[in-house]
Amino acid sequence: MFAFMTFAPCLLFAEQSSATWSDKEVLYAVGSVIGTFIMVIVGMIPLLIYYLDNTKRAEENKTTTAKVMEATTDRQQLLSEMQKQLVDVQREAGILRVSETKMNVQTQKQKEFIELLQSKLNNLQQIFDADRRRIERALTKDGQTWNEKVLSTAPEFRPLAEDDRRTPIISVLNLKGGVGKTTVTTNLAAALDGLGYRVLVMDLDLQGSLTSMFLIDDREVTLLDQEKVLYDFLKKAFAGEFPNLLDYTQTILSNSGLVPTNDRLFYAEMNLTIHWLLREANRDVRFLLRKELHLKRITEKYDIILLDCPPVLNVCCVNALGASDYVLSPVMLSRQATIRVPVMLARIKEFRDNVNPTLKFMGLLGNRATRPGLSSEEQNRLSLVRDKCKEIWGEPVYQFRAAIRQSIDIRKAEDQSRPLNKGDDLYPDFVKLAQEIETLLPTYCRRTVTIPAKELSS
Repeated sequence: MFAFMTFAPCLLFAEQSSATWSDKEVLYAVGSVIGTFIMVIVGMIPLLIYYLDNTKRAEENKTTTAKVMEATTDRQQLLSEMQKQLVDVQREAGILRVSETKMNVQTQKQKEFIELLQSKLNNLQQIFDADRRRIERALTKDGQTWNEKVLSTAPEFRPLAEDDRRTPIISVLNLKGGVGKTTVTTNLAAALDGLGYRVLVMDLDLQGSLTSMFLIDDREVTLLDQEKVLYDFLKKAFAGEFPNLLDYTQTILSNSGLVPTNDRLFYAEMNLTIHWLLREANRDVRFLLRKELHLKRITEKYDIILLDCPPVLNVCCVNALGASDYVLSPVMLSRQATIRVPVMLARIKEFRDNVNPTLKFMGLLGNRATRPGLSSEEQNRLSLVRDKCKEIWGEPVYQFRAAIRQSIDIRKAEDQSRPLNKGDDLYPDFVKLAQEIETLLPTYCRRTVTIPAKELSS
């Protein structure tokens, strides 16, 4: 279209001019060239426009790409920072999770500890309630604490028998103090030893008076340091350590032995009494001596056992009664002393009926008499006591024919920390008592000895 518009004026000019044909041809040719050129130029304009447009767009795209790249770089940096922050957050989250786990573990442990503590508190409360019930029960016994049913763990009583145990056990007991129990026990042991008996003497009174009659002070201190007194034996026996009583026995007289004691016995008394009242262990504290004294290692070494009892029904006293075959009761012949004898016998009977049915009452021994034979007043008073005792015991109560006189010999011997010997005027009184006791024992428990005529004389 543009070429025609360019070529047409050249044709019109050639036709109207007066030029020759050859000039016209030139004009035609020039017009054709110019038209072609114009056509080319005109044809290139869109291309140029397209090129310029593309170039502009390319620049714009380049700029946009640069901006996009810059934005992408910024985003990558931002993403990298965000990733770092994410890592930090994850690390912190991990730390928090670990802390939370630890806190959960600690919380669980604290919870378990609290539960354990609560359980222990509940157990302590149960123990406290049980102890309170035991104490309340003990307070209602009214003196019957020691007469309760024998526990199944208690050792059986081995009765005297010719083919078994032939060592009689005698408790020297009066629940009134100051009537001469220790004096009788000490000198009866000496008399029996003189008759050929191997005597085991046990001091069950925390005052230790019998111990002082056989051992001098220095020896007592040594035994205390060596833990060789009754307190140590009882403590170990209750703990179940099975101590050997012979390890706590000191040789005295000719063929005899002594289990000494001292005031530390008080602690054993208190501890064992509390255990018995509260029943903290399934052990019967009343038979710690029975278990040991009935063993063959004791009965094969000794012929007779004398237990010097305290004037009160405590652990040691009931241990003596729980192990014994007989009770011998020295009685002062004053009114105040004799009126307490039936009360004592009633207590012994209660113990016999409930705890040791084999226990026998050997007899009443008049002590500190005014003369070799009892006066009529002393005999009458003792007869009245025997009648009351018969009502309580349920059978006649034996009265020893032998009586122990009041004598200065006792005081002299005590001052010298020794028993009476054959040179003392009062010694024959105890020989007669020993011989009378021998007649009351089963024949298989007796020892055949020769007694000098002078000792047998009154």
